[in-house]
Amino acid sequence: MAVWVFKINTKRGWEFDQYFRSRIPGVYEMGDEGWIRSASSLRFLREEVKRGDLFLCYETDRKQVVGVARAASHGRDAGQGSLIDFCPPRQAVRLENPLKRKPDLDHILAFSPQRGRGTVQRIDADEFRRLRRIMLKKNEGQRNQLTRLLQGE
Repeated sequence: MAVWVFKINTKRGWEFDQYFRSRIPGVYEMGDEGWIRSASSLRFLREEVKRGDLFLCYETDRKQVVGVARAASHGRDAGQGSLIDFCPPRQAVRLENPLKRKPDLDHILAFSPQRGRGTVQRIDADEFRRLRRIMLKKNEGQRNQLTRLLQGE
């Protein structure tokens, strides 16, 4: 299982709460070629993102990870509609205490300017181990729900 960050800017008219609050019973289509234009993001989706991978839902303008979801499909190439499907919203976790860019995410390259500005970025395994501890500590009341999702149960 790989871990990714999916970045959006709420000033463009969409925010992750639309996903987390959705009552859609099935998978949730995320992004298309009009939304995701970065060459590296399109390549990650086309070649590397797999069903079951974990996504951290990050709002760039608010500088916070607001939740966690799983990929319900492999990533797809442009021209095939949605580029990735997320798990049904009821299976995802909207964090009660979002992770802030500073100090919670400082150690992760995907949130730094050095990694680039693409919508989809990889989170390295060692970075995620530390981030997982921070996420569980800040969201103690969601520990069971988060643990199930993070372990892929």
